[in-house]
Amino acid sequence: MASPYNIDAHTHTHESHLVRVLFSELGRSLLSVLMPSRCAICGGYVDEGCICPRCMASLPRTEQARLRQNSTEQLFLDLPHVVSAASFLFYQHDSLLRRAVHQMKYASRPEVGYELARQAAREFMADEFFYGVDVIVPVPLHPRRFRQRGYNQSEWIARGLSDETGIPMDTEHLLRAVDNPKQAMLHADERNRNVEAVFCVSHPEELYHKHILLVDDIITTGATIRSCLRTMSAFRGSCFSVFSLGKAR
Repeated sequence: MASPYNIDAHTHTHESHLVRVLFSELGRSLLSVLMPSRCAICGGYVDEGCICPRCMASLPRTEQARLRQNSTEQLFLDLPHVVSAASFLFYQHDSLLRRAVHQMKYASRPEVGYELARQAAREFMADEFFYGVDVIVPVPLHPRRFRQRGYNQSEWIARGLSDETGIPMDTEHLLRAVDNPKQAMLHADERNRNVEAVFCVSHPEELYHKHILLVDDIITTGATIRSCLRTMSAFRGSCFSVFSLGKAR
C-alpha cells in the first residue's frame, strides 16, 4: 500500500506542474499583448499566426491541385511511379511569397512555412490531392546546414501538411549525404550536376510499397526533387507525389 507521504508528494508534484503550466500560459498571453506578432509579408500586426488574412488571401494560387500535367507535374513526367505533383503558389522575385520565404529561410521564422502549408493542405484536400498518400517526406538538409540554420524549412512545411491532413511525416529514411552548394545562383545544367548523388536512404525496406509525398519549399527546375526521386527508387514498389509551397515562374 502506498504511504500517505507518497500520495502527498505526488499531489504536490501535480499541483506544481499545474502552476508552471498556468504561469507559462499567462506569460505567453502577456507576451502576445506586449509584443504582438507581425505579418511575415506586410509587417502589420496579426491577432494569431504569422500571416494576416489579407496577405494570405492575396498570395497567387497556382490551382495546380486540380490540374493534371500542370507546370510542376511536367517536370517529372518522364520519371516512373510519379503519381502527381503540384505547387501551392507562384513564386517570383517581386512576389508576396518571396517575402514570406525570405522570412522563413533567413529570418528564423520557420512557422511561416508551417502556416502556409496548413492553408495549402486545407485548399488541396478539396481536390483530393492527398488521396492515398501514406507518408510525407521533406527534402532533407545536410546535418551541417541544419546546425547552422537551426531547422529544415521543408520539414516545417511537411509538418504543416501532416498536422492538417493527419498523414504521418517521416524524416528518418531519406537523408542528405553531401553538403552541396546552394542551388539559387546556378543555371539549369549546373543545378542538375550540383544535386547529383547527394541523397541516400536508410532502411528502405521500411517504406516499400508506400505512396510517398515528397515536400520542398520552392521548385524551379525540379533538379533537387528529381535527385531525391532517383534515390528513393530504393523504396521498392512505392509511388510518389510531389508538393512544394512555390513554383518559380
